[in-house]
Amino acid sequence: MGISSIKRKNRIIEILNTQGAVAVSELVQRLNVSEVTVRRYLEEMEQDNFLLRTYGGAVKKESGISAEFFFGEKEKKNLAEKKAIADEAVSLIRNGETIFLDTGTTTLEISRLLARSGRNILVVTNSLPVVTELSQAGDIKVFLLGGFLRRELMDMSGPFSDDEIGKLTFDQVFVGVDGISADRGLTTTDTTTARIEEAVMERTRILNVVADFSKIGKVSLIPYGSIEKRDVHRRLITDSSAGKKELKRIERKLGFEIRVAMLGKR
Repeated sequence: MGISSIKRKNRIIEILNTQGAVAVSELVQRLNVSEVTVRRYLEEMEQDNFLLRTYGGAVKKESGISAEFFFGEKEKKNLAEKKAIADEAVSLIRNGETIFLDTGTTTLEISRLLARSGRNILVVTNSLPVVTELSQAGDIKVFLLGGFLRRELMDMSGPFSDDEIGKLTFDQVFVGVDGISADRGLTTTDTTTARIEEAVMERTRILNVVADFSKIGKVSLIPYGSIEKRDVHRRLITDSSAGKKELKRIERKLGFEIRVAMLGKR
């Protein structure tokens, strides 16, 4: 390992000791290296037990932020709520529509329901797990966005994905968030996912944000989407454990139609 790499990794440790968490995009700027290099550093430092990687960044090992930030672990969390939200989401999808499903554990549940729904639709996605779920559903056409593979999320991203999105039009898109609040709108820890979601928001008639109760009122590192400025019908699909006061504020301030999924319907 070169001296410069050692210095940069030490700098990452210093930043984490000060902030507790850091986004890949911030490290790109502060270290003056590429995103690929930053992700390699974080992967190596996680292997050496210095930090935990998260969606779009890293957290201090001692910060108390657990493995729930990783895709496999996130998939297990609030699973009943995610299934209920997915059931509500699928009920809104009509035959003949073109929809987008982003990378996320709730959208993965949507794909599982769609696979056995008999819907005759086109699904555009950058998520390999979603493609896997839909691969045996003969009535559903699947368009996988190209780009670079992000192994930690098992999805595709980069300029190729952005270019392809710019040529498409969607009836509905379904996107997850790390947080949604009346005061800060949509927030995330992953700038790459945010960039893709912003692109699909420009190309759809209906925007569906799927978020279980733990995301309602939560504010994460990076705000994105400028949702209140978008001329698009927008829905928030959540579950019955979500805070009613915050949902009312989101409805009033951000213009969301609120749909509350009830657990135990299936």
